[in-house]
Amino acid sequence: MNKFETFALNKQIIKALNFAKIINPTPIQNKIIPLIINKSDVLGVAQTGTGKTAAYLLPILHNITKHNTEYKKKSCKSLVIVPTRELAIQVYDNLKIFSKFLSLRTCLIVGGVKPGPQLKSLLKGVDVLVGTPGRIMDHMNTRGLIINYTNTIILDEADQLMDLGFLPVIKKIAHNLPKKRQTILITATMLANVKDLALKFLHNYKEVNLSPKALPVSKIKQKIIRVTNSDKIVNLKSIIDKEKIFQAIIFTRTKKRADNLAKNLNKNKYKAMAIHGDKRQSQRVRILNDFKNSKLNFLIATDVAARGIDIQNIMFIINYDLPTQPEIYVHRIGRTARAGKEGVAISLFDNSELKKLRSIEKLIGKKFEVDKTGLKKNLQKETFIEEKPTKPFLKVIKNKKKSNVISIKNFKKRKKKNH
Repeated sequence: MNKFETFALNKQIIKALNFAKIINPTPIQNKIIPLIINKSDVLGVAQTGTGKTAAYLLPILHNITKHNTEYKKKSCKSLVIVPTRELAIQVYDNLKIFSKFLSLRTCLIVGGVKPGPQLKSLLKGVDVLVGTPGRIMDHMNTRGLIINYTNTIILDEADQLMDLGFLPVIKKIAHNLPKKRQTILITATMLANVKDLALKFLHNYKEVNLSPKALPVSKIKQKIIRVTNSDKIVNLKSIIDKEKIFQAIIFTRTKKRADNLAKNLNKNKYKAMAIHGDKRQSQRVRILNDFKNSKLNFLIATDVAARGIDIQNIMFIINYDLPTQPEIYVHRIGRTARAGKEGVAISLFDNSELKKLRSIEKLIGKKFEVDKTGLKKNLQKETFIEEKPTKPFLKVIKNKKKSNVISIKNFKKRKKKNH
Protein backbone atom coordinates (compact mmCIF):
# COMPACT_ATOMS: atom_id res chain seq x y z
CA MET A 1 0.00 0.00 0.00
CA ASN A 2 1.20 3.50 -0.85
CA LYS A 3 1.21 5.43 2.44
CA PHE A 4 0.30 8.65 0.61
CA GLU A 5 -3.21 7.17 0.37
CA THR A 6 -3.74 8.13 4.01
CA PHE A 7 -4.06 11.75 2.82
CA ALA A 8 -6.98 10.77 0.55
CA LEU A 9 -5.17 12.25 -2.47
CA ASN A 10 -6.64 11.99 -5.96
CA LYS A 11 -6.24 8.43 -7.27
CA GLN A 12 -4.38 9.62 -10.37
CA ILE A 13 -1.83 11.34 -8.13
CA ILE A 14 -1.34 8.09 -6.18
CA LYS A 15 -0.93 6.29 -9.50
CA ALA A 16 1.80 8.77 -10.50
CA LEU A 17 3.56 8.29 -7.14
CA ASN A 18 3.47 4.51 -7.57
CA PHE A 19 4.83 4.88 -11.10
CA ALA A 20 7.72 6.99 -9.71
CA LYS A 21 8.17 4.47 -6.84
CA ILE A 22 7.47 7.10 -4.20
CA ILE A 23 5.78 5.21 -1.38
CA ASN A 24 6.55 6.71 2.01
CA PRO A 25 5.96 10.36 2.97
CA THR A 26 8.77 12.27 4.67
CA PRO A 27 8.20 14.04 8.03
CA ILE A 28 7.67 17.43 6.38
CA GLN A 29 5.18 15.90 3.94
CA ASN A 30 3.26 14.21 6.76
CA LYS A 31 2.79 17.54 8.49
CA ILE A 32 2.25 19.94 5.58
CA ILE A 33 0.08 17.99 3.11
CA PRO A 34 -3.05 17.87 5.36
CA LEU A 35 -2.74 21.58 6.15
CA ILE A 36 -2.60 22.60 2.48
CA ILE A 37 -5.48 20.29 1.57
CA ASN A 38 -7.53 22.09 4.23
CA LYS A 39 -6.63 25.43 2.54
CA SER A 40 -4.61 26.78 5.47
CA ASP A 41 -1.80 29.28 4.99
CA VAL A 42 1.45 27.46 5.82
CA LEU A 43 5.01 28.36 6.82
CA GLY A 44 7.22 25.29 6.30
CA VAL A 45 10.83 25.15 7.46
CA ALA A 46 12.98 22.17 6.52
CA GLN A 47 16.41 21.33 5.19
CA THR A 48 17.21 20.61 1.53
CA GLY A 49 16.47 17.01 0.54
CA THR A 50 13.56 16.51 2.95
CA GLY A 51 10.83 16.51 0.30
CA LYS A 52 9.52 20.07 0.61
CA THR A 53 8.63 20.31 -3.10
CA ALA A 54 6.30 17.30 -3.00
CA ALA A 55 4.93 18.54 0.33
CA TYR A 56 3.27 21.48 -1.41
CA LEU A 57 2.84 20.23 -4.99
CA LEU A 58 0.85 17.09 -4.14
CA PRO A 59 -1.90 18.84 -2.11
CA ILE A 60 -2.07 21.71 -4.62
CA LEU A 61 -2.67 19.26 -7.47
CA HIS A 62 -5.27 17.47 -5.35
CA ASN A 63 -7.13 20.71 -4.59
CA ILE A 64 -7.12 21.73 -8.27
CA THR A 65 -8.67 18.41 -9.33
CA LYS A 66 -11.16 18.55 -6.48
CA HIS A 67 -12.50 22.05 -7.16
CA ASN A 68 -11.95 22.04 -10.96
CA THR A 69 -12.62 25.74 -11.56
CA GLU A 70 -12.69 27.15 -15.10
CA TYR A 71 -9.60 28.55 -16.81
CA LYS A 72 -9.08 32.29 -17.21
CA LYS A 73 -7.12 33.63 -20.18
CA LYS A 74 -3.48 34.44 -19.42
CA SER A 75 -3.97 33.35 -15.83
CA CYS A 76 -2.99 30.53 -13.48
CA LYS A 77 -4.85 28.87 -10.64
CA SER A 78 -1.68 28.28 -8.60
CA LEU A 79 1.56 30.24 -8.79
CA VAL A 80 4.92 28.85 -7.58
CA ILE A 81 7.70 31.45 -7.22
CA VAL A 82 11.30 30.27 -6.81
CA PRO A 83 14.60 32.23 -6.69
CA THR A 84 16.62 30.54 -9.45
CA ARG A 85 16.18 28.98 -12.87
CA GLU A 86 17.62 25.66 -11.71
CA LEU A 87 15.12 25.37 -8.90
CA ALA A 88 12.27 26.38 -11.20
CA ILE A 89 13.23 23.63 -13.65
CA GLN A 90 13.52 21.09 -10.84
CA VAL A 91 10.13 22.03 -9.38
CA TYR A 92 8.58 21.88 -12.83
CA ASP A 93 10.10 18.44 -13.47
CA ASN A 94 8.55 17.23 -10.21
CA LEU A 95 5.25 18.81 -11.20
CA LYS A 96 5.23 16.83 -14.45
CA ILE A 97 5.96 13.59 -12.57
CA PHE A 98 3.16 14.11 -10.03
CA SER A 99 0.60 15.22 -12.66
CA LYS A 100 1.54 12.49 -15.16
CA PHE A 101 -1.96 10.97 -15.17
CA LEU A 102 -3.90 14.21 -14.71
CA SER A 103 -5.30 16.33 -17.53
CA LEU A 104 -3.84 19.59 -16.31
CA ARG A 105 -2.16 22.58 -17.94
CA THR A 106 1.21 23.57 -16.54
CA CYS A 107 3.75 26.20 -17.52
CA LEU A 108 7.36 27.10 -16.72
CA ILE A 109 8.55 30.70 -17.13
CA VAL A 110 12.21 31.56 -16.51
CA GLY A 111 14.83 33.87 -17.97
CA GLY A 112 17.52 32.75 -20.37
CA VAL A 113 15.04 31.50 -22.97
CA LYS A 114 12.77 33.20 -25.51
CA PRO A 115 9.49 34.41 -23.95
CA GLY A 116 7.34 33.58 -26.99
CA PRO A 117 6.59 29.91 -26.18
CA GLN A 118 5.92 30.84 -22.55
CA LEU A 119 3.35 33.46 -23.54
CA LYS A 120 1.70 30.99 -25.90
CA SER A 121 1.35 28.44 -23.07
CA LEU A 122 -0.26 31.06 -20.85
CA LEU A 123 -2.74 32.30 -23.45
CA LYS A 124 -5.56 29.88 -22.61
CA GLY A 125 -4.79 29.80 -18.90
CA VAL A 126 -2.99 27.14 -16.85
CA ASP A 127 -3.49 25.21 -13.62
CA VAL A 128 0.01 25.59 -12.19
CA LEU A 129 2.64 28.14 -13.18
CA VAL A 130 6.24 27.81 -11.95
CA GLY A 131 8.59 30.75 -12.44
CA THR A 132 11.26 33.12 -11.19
CA PRO A 133 10.26 36.59 -9.85
CA GLY A 134 11.87 38.63 -12.63
CA ARG A 135 10.31 36.72 -15.52
CA ILE A 136 6.90 36.58 -13.79
CA MET A 137 7.01 40.35 -13.37
CA ASP A 138 8.06 40.80 -17.03
CA HIS A 139 5.00 38.89 -18.22
CA MET A 140 2.74 40.80 -15.84
CA ASN A 141 4.08 44.14 -17.11
CA THR A 142 3.33 43.17 -20.72
CA ARG A 143 -0.10 41.80 -19.73
CA GLY A 144 0.99 38.35 -20.82
CA LEU A 145 0.19 37.10 -17.33
CA ILE A 146 -2.81 38.13 -15.23
CA ILE A 147 -3.00 36.82 -11.65
CA ASN A 148 -6.23 38.44 -10.46
CA TYR A 149 -7.85 34.98 -10.27
CA THR A 150 -4.90 33.05 -8.81
CA ASN A 151 -6.11 31.40 -5.60
CA THR A 152 -2.85 29.83 -4.35
CA ILE A 153 0.67 31.26 -4.25
CA ILE A 154 3.80 29.42 -3.08
CA LEU A 155 7.07 31.19 -2.21
CA ASP A 156 9.65 28.40 -2.32
CA GLU A 157 13.15 28.88 -0.83
CA ALA A 158 11.91 32.10 0.75
CA ASP A 159 15.22 32.72 2.50
CA GLN A 160 16.99 32.90 -0.85
CA LEU A 161 14.25 35.08 -2.33
CA MET A 162 15.00 37.54 0.48
CA ASP A 163 18.79 37.27 0.18
CA LEU A 164 18.61 38.00 -3.55
CA GLY A 165 16.61 41.16 -2.95
CA PHE A 166 13.34 39.99 -4.50
CA LEU A 167 11.10 41.41 -1.76
CA PRO A 168 10.05 44.52 -3.79
CA VAL A 169 9.11 42.30 -6.76
CA ILE A 170 7.20 39.88 -4.52
CA LYS A 171 5.28 42.81 -3.02
CA LYS A 172 4.25 43.95 -6.51
CA ILE A 173 3.16 40.45 -7.44
CA ALA A 174 1.20 40.04 -4.20
CA HIS A 175 -0.51 43.40 -4.77
CA ASN A 176 -2.13 41.96 -7.91
CA LEU A 177 -3.34 38.77 -6.23
CA PRO A 178 -6.85 38.41 -4.80
CA LYS A 179 -7.04 39.21 -1.08
CA LYS A 180 -8.78 35.92 -0.44
CA ARG A 181 -6.15 33.35 -1.32
CA GLN A 182 -4.00 30.58 0.13
CA THR A 183 -0.33 31.49 0.69
CA ILE A 184 2.39 28.92 1.33
CA LEU A 185 5.90 29.92 2.33
CA ILE A 186 8.66 27.29 2.21
CA THR A 187 12.20 27.89 3.48
CA ALA A 188 15.34 25.99 4.43
CA THR A 189 16.35 28.46 7.14
CA MET A 190 14.23 30.53 9.50
CA LEU A 191 15.95 33.90 9.43
CA ALA A 192 14.47 37.15 10.75
CA ASN A 193 13.62 38.45 7.27
CA VAL A 194 11.73 35.23 6.49
CA LYS A 195 9.67 35.59 9.65
CA ASP A 196 8.87 39.19 8.68
CA LEU A 197 7.81 37.98 5.23
CA ALA A 198 5.47 35.42 6.81
CA LEU A 199 3.86 38.06 9.01
CA LYS A 200 3.25 40.32 5.99
CA PHE A 201 1.86 37.78 3.52
CA LEU A 202 0.34 34.93 5.54
CA HIS A 203 -2.94 35.02 7.47
CA ASN A 204 -3.67 32.79 10.48
CA TYR A 205 -0.95 30.49 9.24
CA LYS A 206 0.23 27.15 10.57
CA GLU A 207 3.98 26.80 11.13
CA VAL A 208 5.79 23.51 10.59
CA ASN A 209 9.42 23.81 11.67
CA LEU A 210 11.84 20.96 11.00
CA SER A 211 14.83 23.29 11.02
CA PRO A 212 18.46 22.15 10.82
CA LYS A 213 18.72 22.16 14.62
CA ALA A 214 16.10 19.42 14.72
CA LEU A 215 17.70 17.39 11.94
CA PRO A 216 20.52 14.93 12.74
CA VAL A 217 23.78 15.09 10.80
CA SER A 218 25.07 11.89 12.39
CA LYS A 219 25.51 10.15 9.05
CA ILE A 220 27.69 12.98 7.72
CA LYS A 221 31.39 12.80 8.60
CA GLN A 222 32.50 16.40 9.02
CA LYS A 223 36.15 17.34 8.54
CA ILE A 224 37.45 20.83 9.32
CA ILE A 225 40.88 21.69 7.93
CA ARG A 226 42.72 24.87 8.87
CA VAL A 227 44.73 26.43 6.03
CA THR A 228 46.11 29.77 4.92
CA ASN A 229 44.04 31.56 2.30
CA SER A 230 46.92 31.60 -0.20
CA ASP A 231 47.30 27.82 0.05
CA LYS A 232 43.64 26.80 -0.12
CA ILE A 233 43.98 25.59 -3.69
CA VAL A 234 47.05 23.49 -2.83
CA ASN A 235 45.27 21.92 0.13
CA LEU A 236 42.21 21.19 -1.96
CA LYS A 237 44.28 19.20 -4.45
CA SER A 238 45.92 17.29 -1.60
CA ILE A 239 42.51 16.44 -0.11
CA ILE A 240 41.12 15.30 -3.47
CA ASP A 241 44.09 12.97 -3.99
CA LYS A 242 44.26 11.72 -0.40
CA GLU A 243 40.53 10.98 -0.14
CA LYS A 244 40.43 9.67 -3.73
CA ILE A 245 37.44 11.88 -4.49
CA PHE A 246 35.96 11.17 -7.91
CA GLN A 247 32.99 13.53 -7.65
CA ALA A 248 32.03 16.37 -5.31
CA ILE A 249 30.10 19.61 -5.13
CA ILE A 250 32.48 22.40 -4.08
CA PHE A 251 31.06 25.62 -2.63
CA THR A 252 32.69 29.02 -3.04
CA ARG A 253 31.78 32.46 -1.73
CA THR A 254 31.59 34.31 -5.08
CA LYS A 255 31.09 33.70 -8.79
CA LYS A 256 34.62 34.88 -9.53
CA ARG A 257 36.14 32.44 -7.07
CA ALA A 258 34.02 29.66 -8.57
CA ASP A 259 35.32 30.43 -12.07
CA ASN A 260 38.95 30.70 -10.92
CA LEU A 261 38.74 27.44 -8.98
CA ALA A 262 37.23 25.62 -11.97
CA LYS A 263 40.06 26.90 -14.21
CA ASN A 264 42.70 25.77 -11.72
CA LEU A 265 41.23 22.31 -11.37
CA ASN A 266 40.94 21.88 -15.14
CA LYS A 267 44.58 22.91 -15.61
CA ASN A 268 45.50 20.16 -13.20
CA LYS A 269 43.69 17.52 -15.26
CA TYR A 270 40.48 17.39 -13.26
CA LYS A 271 37.17 17.91 -15.03
CA ALA A 272 35.40 20.81 -13.33
CA MET A 273 32.81 23.44 -14.22
CA ALA A 274 31.42 26.41 -12.33
CA ILE A 275 27.70 27.09 -12.17
CA HIS A 276 26.28 30.51 -11.26
CA GLY A 277 23.93 33.25 -12.40
CA ASP A 278 26.24 34.59 -15.12
CA LYS A 279 25.96 31.35 -17.09
CA ARG A 280 23.33 31.07 -19.83
CA GLN A 281 20.41 28.76 -19.12
CA SER A 282 21.55 26.27 -21.77
CA GLN A 283 25.05 26.20 -20.21
CA ARG A 284 23.70 25.59 -16.72
CA VAL A 285 21.49 22.72 -17.87
CA ARG A 286 24.38 21.13 -19.80
CA ILE A 287 26.77 21.44 -16.84
CA LEU A 288 24.26 19.85 -14.46
CA ASN A 289 23.55 17.00 -16.88
CA ASP A 290 27.28 16.38 -17.39
CA PHE A 291 27.80 16.21 -13.63
CA LYS A 292 24.82 13.89 -13.12
CA ASN A 293 26.16 11.62 -15.89
CA SER A 294 29.66 11.56 -14.31
CA LYS A 295 31.26 13.49 -17.18
CA LEU A 296 32.49 16.03 -14.63
CA ASN A 297 34.43 15.38 -11.43
CA PHE A 298 33.63 18.63 -9.68
CA LEU A 299 30.70 21.02 -9.73
CA ILE A 300 31.81 24.41 -8.38
CA ALA A 301 28.81 26.37 -7.12
CA THR A 302 27.76 29.47 -5.23
CA ASP A 303 24.98 29.08 -2.67
CA VAL A 304 22.47 30.89 -4.87
CA ALA A 305 23.14 28.71 -7.92
CA ALA A 306 23.11 25.56 -5.80
CA ARG A 307 19.50 26.10 -4.79
CA GLY A 308 17.50 23.71 -6.92
CA ILE A 309 20.39 21.36 -7.59
CA ASP A 310 19.12 17.94 -6.56
CA ILE A 311 21.72 15.29 -7.35
CA GLN A 312 21.47 11.82 -5.86
CA ASN A 313 24.34 9.75 -4.45
CA ILE A 314 26.72 12.62 -3.72
CA MET A 315 29.32 11.30 -1.29
CA PHE A 316 31.45 14.44 -0.85
CA ILE A 317 30.63 18.09 -0.20
CA ILE A 318 33.58 20.50 0.02
CA ASN A 319 33.34 23.98 1.50
CA TYR A 320 36.17 25.84 -0.21
CA ASP A 321 34.83 28.94 1.56
CA LEU A 322 32.73 28.84 4.72
CA PRO A 323 29.24 30.34 4.25
CA THR A 324 28.29 33.74 5.64
CA GLN A 325 25.45 32.25 7.70
CA PRO A 326 25.72 29.07 9.80
CA GLU A 327 22.34 27.77 8.63
CA ILE A 328 23.68 27.65 5.07
CA TYR A 329 26.44 25.28 6.24
CA VAL A 330 23.81 22.74 7.31
CA HIS A 331 21.98 23.38 4.06
CA ARG A 332 25.16 22.68 2.05
CA ILE A 333 26.23 19.49 3.79
CA GLY A 334 22.65 18.22 3.71
CA ARG A 335 23.20 17.48 0.02
CA THR A 336 25.09 14.35 1.00
CA ALA A 337 24.01 11.39 3.17
CA ARG A 338 20.50 11.37 1.72
CA ALA A 339 18.05 8.48 1.94
CA GLY A 340 19.89 6.97 4.91
CA LYS A 341 23.27 6.87 3.17
CA GLU A 342 26.53 8.16 4.62
CA GLY A 343 28.46 11.17 3.37
CA VAL A 344 31.51 13.34 3.97
CA ALA A 345 31.63 17.14 4.33
CA ILE A 346 35.09 18.73 4.18
CA SER A 347 35.54 22.40 5.04
CA LEU A 348 38.64 24.54 4.52
CA PHE A 349 38.96 27.65 6.66
CA ASP A 350 41.58 30.31 7.30
CA ASN A 351 41.98 32.83 10.14
CA SER A 352 39.56 35.30 8.55
CA GLU A 353 36.78 32.68 8.75
CA LEU A 354 37.21 31.73 12.42
CA LYS A 355 34.07 33.61 13.53
CA LYS A 356 32.04 31.80 10.87
CA LEU A 357 33.33 28.46 12.16
CA ARG A 358 32.35 29.32 15.74
CA SER A 359 28.84 30.30 14.57
CA ILE A 360 28.47 26.92 12.84
CA GLU A 361 29.60 25.10 15.99
CA LYS A 362 27.06 27.03 18.05
CA LEU A 363 24.24 26.20 15.65
CA ILE A 364 24.84 22.46 15.44
CA GLY A 365 25.90 22.15 19.07
CA LYS A 366 29.22 20.53 18.29
CA LYS A 367 32.84 21.55 18.79
CA PHE A 368 34.91 20.61 15.75
CA GLU A 369 38.26 18.88 15.98
CA VAL A 370 40.37 21.00 13.66
CA ASP A 371 42.92 19.34 11.36
CA LYS A 372 45.99 21.60 11.09
CA THR A 373 47.95 19.53 8.57
CA GLY A 374 47.03 22.11 5.93
CA LEU A 375 49.41 24.55 7.62
CA LYS A 376 52.47 22.33 7.15
CA LYS A 377 55.20 23.76 4.93
CA ASN A 378 55.80 20.55 3.00
CA LEU A 379 52.21 20.60 1.77
CA GLN A 380 52.60 24.14 0.48
CA LYS A 381 55.53 23.02 -1.70
CA GLU A 382 53.34 20.67 -3.76
CA THR A 383 53.21 21.45 -7.46
CA PHE A 384 49.95 23.06 -8.42
CA ILE A 385 49.24 25.34 -11.36
CA GLU A 386 48.05 28.71 -10.13
CA GLU A 387 46.23 31.39 -12.06
CA LYS A 388 48.55 33.84 -13.84
CA PRO A 389 48.44 37.36 -12.41
CA THR A 390 46.02 39.59 -14.26
CA LYS A 391 48.72 42.31 -14.52
CA PRO A 392 52.36 41.61 -15.49
CA PHE A 393 55.09 42.47 -13.01
CA LEU A 394 56.10 46.10 -13.45
CA LYS A 395 59.40 46.27 -15.37
CA VAL A 396 59.59 49.98 -16.03
CA ILE A 397 59.82 53.14 -14.01
CA LYS A 398 57.69 55.94 -15.37
CA ASN A 399 58.23 59.64 -14.80
CA LYS A 400 55.33 62.03 -14.94
CA LYS A 401 56.27 62.81 -18.54
CA LYS A 402 55.10 60.00 -20.81
CA SER A 403 58.13 60.34 -23.10
CA ASN A 404 60.64 59.59 -20.34
CA VAL A 405 60.50 55.84 -19.68
CA ILE A 406 63.61 54.22 -18.21
CA SER A 407 63.99 50.43 -17.84
CA ILE A 408 65.26 49.09 -14.52
CA LYS A 409 68.23 47.47 -16.32
CA ASN A 410 69.38 50.73 -17.96
CA PHE A 411 68.77 52.63 -14.74
CA LYS A 412 71.26 50.37 -12.90
CA LYS A 413 73.89 50.88 -15.66
CA ARG A 414 73.56 54.66 -15.42
CA LYS A 415 73.89 54.46 -11.66
CA LYS A 416 77.22 52.56 -11.93
CA LYS A 417 78.64 55.10 -14.38
CA ASN A 418 77.80 57.97 -12.05
CA HIS A 419 79.69 56.39 -9.14
